[in-house]
Amino acid sequence: MDRREQNRKWYHSFDEKSMTIVVISACDLDDNDEGNEDWTVPAKFEVCGTCDGKGVHVNPSIDSHGLSREDFDEDPDFRENYMSGMYNVQCNECHGARVVPVMDESRMKPEEIKKVNDHIQEHYDYIRMCEAERRMGA
Repeated sequence: MDRREQNRKWYHSFDEKSMTIVVISACDLDDNDEGNEDWTVPAKFEVCGTCDGKGVHVNPSIDSHGLSREDFDEDPDFRENYMSGMYNVQCNECHGARVVPVMDESRMKPEEIKKVNDHIQEHYDYIRMCEAERRMGA
């Protein structure tokens, strides 16, 4: 599970003008529009954790399953190209912006923070369940 290959977006959209995040409701996850109600969360920018604020990272198809010393020893040109950034691609999370929107807890009540954290946990649990089903052939 390489962070660069995961969809880390737990929200529907981000409005930079109002600095708010529109949250994906549980109904959106299962494609059911009944009772679908958008809700917003105050946001702020934070340095992207996927690229560490660089806007780029190594293409996951190159090293997502790890590289060993032998990979570099067998092909010195590969090592040079790898270290020079030749295999870098635009960040999959921030798309080169170097920052990502996150909820601004300083502008929220404790019960709102809990609601969002519960939602985020539910969102990632759902994604893990879908991945497990795909591995089982569903």
